[in-house]
Formats: sequence, C-alpha cells, structure tokens
Amino acid sequence: MKRPTAQRLRDDAVPGLPCALFVIRHRPLVQCLFLLTIVFLGSGATCSRSLRNPFAPMGPPAPEVLTAGATLEQVVSAVNLNAGRVHSYQTNDASITVPGVPGIPLLRGNIVAQRPGRLRLQASTALTGPEVDLGSNDELFWFWVKRNEPPALYFSRHDQFVGSAAQQVLPMDPKWLLDALGMAQFSPNDQHQGPVPHGDGTLEIRSFIQTAAGTMTKSTVIDDRRAWVLEQHIYASSGQLMASSRARSHRYYPDMGLSLPQEIDIRLPAMQLALTIDVGAVLLNQVAENSALWSLPVLSGYPQIDLGTAAPGTIPSVGSGAAYQVPTPTPALALPSNPAVESREQSARRASAGLVGVPYPLAQKPVAQQLPPGGIPASALAR
Repeated sequence: MKRPTAQRLRDDAVPGLPCALFVIRHRPLVQCLFLLTIVFLGSGATCSRSLRNPFAPMGPPAPEVLTAGATLEQVVSAVNLNAGRVHSYQTNDASITVPGVPGIPLLRGNIVAQRPGRLRLQASTALTGPEVDLGSNDELFWFWVKRNEPPALYFSRHDQFVGSAAQQVLPMDPKWLLDALGMAQFSPNDQHQGPVPHGDGTLEIRSFIQTAAGTMTKSTVIDDRRAWVLEQHIYASSGQLMASSRARSHRYYPDMGLSLPQEIDIRLPAMQLALTIDVGAVLLNQVAENSALWSLPVLSGYPQIDLGTAAPGTIPSVGSGAAYQVPTPTPALALPSNPAVESREQSARRASAGLVGVPYPLAQKPVAQQLPPGGIPASALAR
C-alpha cells in the first residue's frame, strides 16, 4: 500500500538534515524556486505559532463601515480607503506552515513592503546563516536561495516577465503577495461587477483586468459589514485558477483606523502548493528611505542569471522530485457566517482541517450592478 506523502518524507529524510530543506533540494529547480519565493515573500518566518503567547490581546473589534444593500461604489470605496492607509509594511515576527511537509526548519528574517510594488525579504537560521534573499523594486525582482542547484541569484525585469523563463518559474508576479497581505485595491482602470451577496455575511465583486498575458478575472470576497477582503481568486484568460488567498482572521489597528489579515491561506493550484502564514507583529508606515534595501544584491560565489531574457524551458532542473510533491489539501470548511478575529482554539481547529480558501464559482446569474469599461469613477476612490 502506498504510504501518505508526509510519511514517505519522514522515512526517506536524511538524518540531521531539516525535512523541508531536504524536500527543496530534491524538487525540480523551477518548483524549488517558486515554493521558496512564495513562502518567504509572504512570511519572513521566525517562530512557530505554538511559541506565541496564547493570552496576548488581539486588540479592539473593527468598526462596521458598510450597511445592508451597499452599492458597488460604496464597497469599493471602503476597501480602497482601508488599504490606501498602508504605505509600507514590515514584520519580523511571522510564522508559516505548509500542509503535507512536516518539520519545516525555523527561519528568522523580515519582510518589508512599500507601495507601489517594492518587496525585500532576507532570512537566515542560527546554524546555517543566510538562506534566502528575495526582493522587488520598481524595475525588476530577484530571488536567491542558498540550497538551489545550481547556485545562482535569479532576476528579471518586470516588463520582460510575460512569456519568459521568469514566468515559467513564477506564474504570478510576486507583487501579488502585497494584495494577500492586505494592500489590495480596486483599480479605476479595471472593469468591476457586483456586489453579489452570498447570504453568509459576505459579498463578491468580480474584476476584469487587462494584462500583457490577456484578460484576467479576479473574484474578491468581502465581509459585508467591515469591508474586510476575505478571499481573492485570480483566473487566467483560459479560466484556469492561478492563485487564491484567504484571510482566516483580521486584526484591527485603531491608531491607523484600518484592518489587515493576521492569518492567510495561500493556494497555487498549478504548483500544487498550499501554505498558511501568521504575520505576527506588523509595523505600518515606518519604513525609512533606503535605496540599498531595494537594490539587486551582489553575492560572492553566486552568478546573476537573467530569467527575463531566457526562453521558457531553458532552466535546468535537479532530479525528478516526483516523490516530494506537496499536495494541495482538499478544502474542508466553508466560510464562517460572521468573519471576525477567531479564538486561538477555533484557529487551531481550522488550521488542522487544511486549506479553506475555496473560490466561489463564477456566478451564472446576472450581477446586481455593473460599471462600464473604465471602472470605478475617481470620485469614489477618493472618498
């Protein structure tokens, strides 16, 4: 009888080698880079959730900013106003779990983000030193993982991403993780439909986004009272689900007058990848100007490889990696009827049940409201 994936990993692991790093070394290079990029851009993991203070206060409840029957403009305005208050984001206290991969080593680091699309993550362990350096500035993004084979620092210009080897490694632009962290806004350049109420305390807005790769559809599920962005699902022009994020809980920051996700499920079906991030303690709008922070690093002994100018299929791989796939777990729970900051007992039960970010099927019935091409008027975004 074939053993479960998690059991095979435990049996086959090399003594003394952290399980997750063993898994990474035996994946194809493309999947290895993608896994680590998404994991660490979204986390900067430091300590496990079990080490956190279970009695730490979560802060006051968030105010209700929407009323029954809110219009499309009202919902968009509330979401954009909340996210628009975040100009920079930093955490040194995040943790991450990957279903199906036991024994992930603890990485210490930090994630820094700054609008419109800057990211930097540097992570290390006490025993092995620096392990990851990931970043994005206005022109390009890069990623370095010490344990990759062959060793290199990979980068690509944003304007060369579509159709290149970079897109083969990263089907979604890394800047999408800013949306998952709570900085998502509805653009006035996109077409938006809705809101469609789901009868469980949530509503849905569909957005049609023109990109160099074609028209993408984004489904955004929102708390119908607090305007929290609960779920985001992105579909390619072919209808294939590219990425999903679901906020298990939110934290309200009264001094800033905004709410952000505290625990986030991320699902990337094409890569059979699912993970959960607890962002820990977050500092908002306190990142000082530092050009070195957003600059492509030079690492001794690691050549720089431009994925933006490389044709798809030219990236070398290491091993088949077939026995070390991380399965995307089957969704087990539905959305709560009253989304709010969950108790730690509730959160533990939900975490043990696996990923719950299930996209609503694209509705066949007519939507309640629809704006013409050109999207939301600027007057609505400014409120």
